[in-house]
Amino acid sequence: MADWEIEEVFDPLSEQFMACPYAAYAKARGTVPVAHHRGFDEYIVTGRAELHSALRDSTGLTSRHNLDGHVPIAPQAKEVLEGTLFYQPALYNLAGPAHTRFRAFINEYFTPRKLRVLEPRIREVARELAAELAGGGGTAEGVDLLARFAYPLPYTVISEVIGVPVADRAAVKEWNNAWLLLQVAPLTPDQQLAFAGQLAAYEEYLRELLLARADGAPEADEDLIGGLYRATLGEDPLCTLDQAVVALRFMIAAGHETTTNLIANAVHQLLTVPERWAAVVADPALAAAAVEETLRHDSSVQGALRVATEDVRIGDTLVPAGSRVRVMFAAAGRDPEVVPDAEEFRLDRTGPPNHLGFGFGVHFCVGAPLARLETRAALETLAEAFPHLRLADGFRPRHLPGGFIFHALESLPVTW
Repeated sequence: MADWEIEEVFDPLSEQFMACPYAAYAKARGTVPVAHHRGFDEYIVTGRAELHSALRDSTGLTSRHNLDGHVPIAPQAKEVLEGTLFYQPALYNLAGPAHTRFRAFINEYFTPRKLRVLEPRIREVARELAAELAGGGGTAEGVDLLARFAYPLPYTVISEVIGVPVADRAAVKEWNNAWLLLQVAPLTPDQQLAFAGQLAAYEEYLRELLLARADGAPEADEDLIGGLYRATLGEDPLCTLDQAVVALRFMIAAGHETTTNLIANAVHQLLTVPERWAAVVADPALAAAAVEETLRHDSSVQGALRVATEDVRIGDTLVPAGSRVRVMFAAAGRDPEVVPDAEEFRLDRTGPPNHLGFGFGVHFCVGAPLARLETRAALETLAEAFPHLRLADGFRPRHLPGGFIFHALESLPVTW
């Protein structure tokens, strides 16, 4: 592929890429598995072996800039953001002992034991949301399953795990959206400036939420905010207060955005071919297969940013120190050399998951077990409550601008 073709194929704001980034990965994978996009001055990795190589190398390829975004920030907005924690890396994205200690701390909130305790609540929330949908009835125009079910399920759960008060959750969601849009959306300078101001307010809110735990409210001992506040104390604190704020902001987003879109993508794939939905209704055990197949075939997370700390060789390509590298996890799932009928969504695949939907290596997603559990519970609940679920008449999928990070539907109107 010529340079101009790479820039044309990897245009994250084009309708073609937003609708189906997998076509771009397929075109690049066989000829330029590590493609230099001169327009962005970034290396885009789509080859499976090259992806594994890049994800194994946490020293030569750092993830500390993972949340910087990829859209240019206007000067006035950048000035405001430099007074916030926008550019401060999360401890999740560092390497070495600091990352290891912090990851071990976060893991304690997502152990198999904790998830067994949490599962009944997840299913309770799913049933409540399904009952609310059923109470409204299905119409030809459809009900937006994404807004009414796929979003509130994981958002409610992660808010309870973290300890975000019910009264504050709508405001927190707005702040979270502003932060994400600053990273991926083509905003005007005025919009960027407004969202930068919202980010400052968001961080102040999270700081106050943490400091409120200084009183040691016993009912909050088990939530993540309480644990994070205690982690800032003592002679050898796990993190600073600022690092706790950055961690909370990351956890709130990662704890629901990716799962919201995973649920929506899974339901969309199942309803696109009605026989697939009928199979899950007949055998709810297939919900687990549907989760893994969605992670492989239409992952809500497409990739992540790395920056070369030194000259690094990825496959046959020498990447100079300081280069930005886009590691496109989602490209691996449709590699025809590894996955039979890679372009087909199938519920009968066997063997271990053949995808990188949650990453790989030291930065493998901590919340992967929770996301799998929530999505499986969502599909099982919907299959029981709405055996005749179908896409609304005339539905044509439209996707949000997710850059090289997300693949997310704008809405998912369904009826029954």
